[in-house]
Amino acid sequence: MRFGVILYNLGKISLVLAVSMFLPEIYALVYGEGDLPALVASHIIMLAVGLGLMFCFRGKRKLALRYREGFAIATFGWLLAATLGSLPYIFSHACPPVDAWMESMSGFTTTGASILPDLEAVPRGVLIWRGLTHWLGGIGIVVVLLALVSGNSGSKMYKAEAPGNALIEKLAPQTGYTAKVLLLVYLAMSGLCMLLLGLSGMNFVDAMCHTFGTVSTGGFSSHNISMSFYDDNPMAQWTVILFMIMAGANFAFYYLSIVKKRNYFFRSEEFRVYIAIILVATAAMVACLLHNDVYPDKSLEYIVRQAMFQVVTIMTTTGFYSADYELWPPFCRVLLFCLFFVGGCAGSTSGSMKVSRVIVGVKTCFASFAKALQPKLVTSVKLDKKALPDSTINQVMVFIVLYLFLLLLGAMVLGWQGLTPFESFSVTMASLGNVGPAFETYGPTFNYIGLTNFSKIFLALYMMIGRLELMTVLVIFTRAFWRK
Repeated sequence: MRFGVILYNLGKISLVLAVSMFLPEIYALVYGEGDLPALVASHIIMLAVGLGLMFCFRGKRKLALRYREGFAIATFGWLLAATLGSLPYIFSHACPPVDAWMESMSGFTTTGASILPDLEAVPRGVLIWRGLTHWLGGIGIVVVLLALVSGNSGSKMYKAEAPGNALIEKLAPQTGYTAKVLLLVYLAMSGLCMLLLGLSGMNFVDAMCHTFGTVSTGGFSSHNISMSFYDDNPMAQWTVILFMIMAGANFAFYYLSIVKKRNYFFRSEEFRVYIAIILVATAAMVACLLHNDVYPDKSLEYIVRQAMFQVVTIMTTTGFYSADYELWPPFCRVLLFCLFFVGGCAGSTSGSMKVSRVIVGVKTCFASFAKALQPKLVTSVKLDKKALPDSTINQVMVFIVLYLFLLLLGAMVLGWQGLTPFESFSVTMASLGNVGPAFETYGPTFNYIGLTNFSKIFLALYMMIGRLELMTVLVIFTRAFWRK
């Protein structure tokens, strides 16, 4: 393991954060916000860390990366980003250090679980930085880095961190160019979302923060009551619904559809299932709300909007809320909890298991049933009408088993910390799947401030493990990873 190579690239990531800090600083300077000194101090530390690491290990800049070093850069890059990203919260006295680190990790991992007691009391500059951590984490700091500065073996970092890289690698022969393609799609989607939110009546800060939280499927809002603040603004809520669905789709399809002028979305089995789950779950939710007369004085459009908003925000692991689903009938809450396990498409900014893995897992089970009935039967598992190799199926099944094991482990740890069984499972799922809000005491209208410091650190690490799709982080704990 060549630690100099790792530290040099961590310096680059620190510089990406330092450059990003200009946005909240400019806003704080123009509008005379009191958090400008905190932002400047954080900026100086980010610059010092970045330039210091790059200077000290400049002799390693031309060395080609190995795969294990790519995994290390992705994992330690996330830890470094969360640590440096917590500085504005600490210096502005928004929250204590542990809370600040969890808030920062929740931002970069696009989880959206917050510990800030009063968002509307947080200085606007820090609030913009908070949303910006979502935006950077959504596309992946490593992808942003590669888009700006292509290295010799950037593909090693790219494969360790970038969402849906297996398909996206087909877009271009060079990883740096591929990352730029991803970033351009992400920028275009962000710009359009912010424009429409501004036209809906949101002010500049609200439109920016909700854009960051929507296209990254993160869920950090600038209001204590999230998107229910815009309960009487259908355009704002429908815009967020639309862009959450768009962000939950594979980003490669946008590029391929434009360049090759073919509809890659509905050619994809995963995307068709993704849309079908959203529509069926929304219909079931609407039927339940109407049957239980939850909104007797509201129009059908309002009921459909609230049902679809909750389905999409949970399915895409965004974490906004437009209604308190804890007050809904039990069937609605159970349905939403089931959606915690699904997530969006591979290659999207959303978390959880991803629709493609669910499809492969279900098809593998049915193939096993057929094999049990007819032992000599030759079976295959197909996705998009193509038979998957055994190695891919094994990877999917290992991921699902590991995911369930981590869920059980996390629930036991939180149960030991005093949470109820359902709270333990839902909070673990919300963290590992990067969803954000959970149920009961940690539901949409509450936050995670009541947890112990140990639980906050533990859940922050779970957020990172989930965001990096388990293997990137867990492989570091194996003996083979550190073996020469």
